[in-house]
Amino acid sequence: MRVLTILRAMRANLPMLVLAACIGEGLIAFLAMFAFPPLSLAMVFLGLLTLATAPPVGFALERMEALLAYLLQVEDDS
Repeated sequence: MRVLTILRAMRANLPMLVLAACIGEGLIAFLAMFAFPPLSLAMVFLGLLTLATAPPVGFALERMEALLAYLLQVEDDS
């Protein structure tokens, strides 16, 4: 049951995690702009990759949650 609660919390908070990651990557890119410009460009592409991987990760979390709820015979409250 604890794992199911953790999966539900991860799925619910995934958009905030992606937002925090993108803000952190933007901050690193801004600081690297003055020290090592190629890193700044790499961080921009890493941010785009982060945004591109968010929907598949969300779908995978949703499917794992549904499978675990089925295996534990818990009703889905979403």
